[in-house]
Amino acid sequence: MSEIENGHLLSVIIPFYNNEEFLGDSLESLLRQVDDDIEIVLVNDGSTDGSVIAAQSVLDRYAHPHVVFISQQNGGIAHARNVGLRHASGQYVTFLDGDDLLSRHYLVTLRPLLLSGKYELIDFKYHIFANVTQEDNHPAESAFSTSDFTQGMSCLTPLFSRSMWHLWNRVFHRSLLVGESFETGRRYEDVIFTPFVYFKTQKIGHIDHPLYFYRDNNQGITRNVKEKDIEDMLFAMKKMLNFASQNQHDKAIKQLAALMVLNCFNEVKAMSKKLYGYYFYPEKVRAVLTQAATLCDGTAVPKKKVRQMRYANIDTWLSKLRRRSKK
Repeated sequence: MSEIENGHLLSVIIPFYNNEEFLGDSLESLLRQVDDDIEIVLVNDGSTDGSVIAAQSVLDRYAHPHVVFISQQNGGIAHARNVGLRHASGQYVTFLDGDDLLSRHYLVTLRPLLLSGKYELIDFKYHIFANVTQEDNHPAESAFSTSDFTQGMSCLTPLFSRSMWHLWNRVFHRSLLVGESFETGRRYEDVIFTPFVYFKTQKIGHIDHPLYFYRDNNQGITRNVKEKDIEDMLFAMKKMLNFASQNQHDKAIKQLAALMVLNCFNEVKAMSKKLYGYYFYPEKVRAVLTQAATLCDGTAVPKKKVRQMRYANIDTWLSKLRRRSKK
């Protein structure tokens, strides 16, 4: 298939860092199904293992005509994604992480929707796997739905309730990404980025079928919590609080913002428990949680959660008591 009139149909951005063990399989899952209208943008973020050799071996075997391969000093995943965005030329853009896999039905499912040009954003389900993926040889009929904005942004409530903001199970129209970038130096860059892109959309497609396989491994950030992760999650909360404040007269935005902030709060709780053994909130964290409680009050956020945000010091005290009672 030839390139569409204004460039490639889809750019797949693949940032990687020391993914030697998995990168070849990841690229294989993409290259075995691409046509000439797909652009592949590889960003080697300063790998020190054999990742580049693994990638080049697969690229040589398939000889895809539209590959951009960039190598740079290590700058973190957000920076690598930004570099990929700057080099991508497709009408649509998506991401593939260097240790994950695409369904063999990925492009055959997405292509008709992309070619129609009707959708600014398409999201789809994913499966988590550890070692081996399980996938039917024949694609099932994928249930497809759209978000109807005729009744306003309330159609996004189910999405914001789940608050699953991964970049790799979404395809973005290039117009949505104008002026957007990832926060360099921060993990959880998807939480800081994705919800705000949805606020810019008018036509969204949802595929109720897994097209992406996420590898659960010991190197993932959820398995390796750092103190700075709490700071990064608070950054996402503050960004949403500021956005809600700027749109304070829009009740739909307030409801959606509250749901996203609730998810961030739950993540902060879980991170603090892993780091300290109980729910510990320093003063700067409590200050943000107080603002979050004000936003969430009177929304769909459970009152218990609002109280936990507003009286975070009590949440800490109760958590300490529970910890001691178990010893």
